[in-house]
Formats: sequence, structure tokens, C-alpha cells
Amino acid sequence: IKYLYDFGDGWEHTIKIERIFPDVPGLDQPFLLEATGRCPPEDIGGPGGYMAFLAAIADPTHGRHAEFAERYGADFDPHGVNVRQLEADLRAIAERSRPKVPSKDRRSEKP
Repeated sequence: IKYLYDFGDGWEHTIKIERIFPDVPGLDQPFLLEATGRCPPEDIGGPGGYMAFLAAIADPTHGRHAEFAERYGADFDPHGVNVRQLEADLRAIAERSRPKVPSKDRRSEKP
């Protein structure tokens, strides 16, 4: 699946579905198999801006290093992956997209 995120900045993403499992109890929700790399900071200016950011954050002598370090943290690791956060986000998305079961309106019940 390819999609464009943030049309103004041109972020293009690819999601690869490697396997669809048959219905198995306990495996009825999406789950994370693998994640590579950390998401770029918001409003970094697209792929070109992100490359400039990575160069600046990695080089303390770079003219914009201090600015980016203050805003995003000097310890920004583009390879770091917060698996727990990604799994929590995935669970939240699955919960929001789960079909809603209508609750029984007890006021309409007759005794």
C-alpha cells in the first residue's frame, strides 16, 4: 500500500502486507511484526528538510544544530523505534475501527 502523507511536504509511505492469517482466536486484531526507523519530527519540511535536520543534529558544529537540539532534543536517534508506543497506537486504531455493537435501549423494554 502506498500513500502520500502531508501533500505539502511530499511524505510518501509504503506499507507491505506480507501475510493475511486465517481466523485464529486471539489473533483477530492487527499486530506489529517489525518496525524500522523512527518517525521524523512534525513540520520538519518533508524528506529534504528531514535530511537537512539529520545532518544538523549529528554535527554539533552545524549552524542549525543548537536550534534543532533545543526543539527536538540533541539525542534524536533516527534508528530508534518505540515499539510499545507503536503497539499502543495500533491497538487504539483497531479499537476505533471495530464495528460498534448497538446497546440495547432499556427504556424501550416493557416489563
